[in-house]
Amino acid sequence: EGASEGRGLGDLFLGHVDRGSARLHLVDGNSGTLIEDYQTIIGELEAYGAGLADKPRITVLNKVDAMDAEERAFLRDELEAAVGGPVMLMSGVSREGVDDVLRALRAQIDARLAAEAEANAEEQSWQP
Repeated sequence: EGASEGRGLGDLFLGHVDRGSARLHLVDGNSGTLIEDYQTIIGELEAYGAGLADKPRITVLNKVDAMDAEERAFLRDELEAAVGGPVMLMSGVSREGVDDVLRALRAQIDARLAAEAEANAEEQSWQP
């Protein structure tokens, strides 16, 4: 909280995030305030501006290895309602879901690179 106002290294981080090809939003599944945590980050992205909050991102509920199936489903549903879209599940410790998250990130990177290549080709077609 406060990153968009220059607190800590937050504004430098947000500037770096703005230039990245892919955005991964990991939400700590062990946090007792995961929806509030998610909303805090989104609020910082919105406050930073430059459309950063509107850029595509992959949202992941992390640390699912510490949850039973019922808790996973409940927290995923809650987070999907807050996100307004799909949420992936993963555990860095057990590596569950990590490959799926990496594939989704790769697809996001490839899509951005293809869009940039198309824009560059179109721009060059207008040059003599």
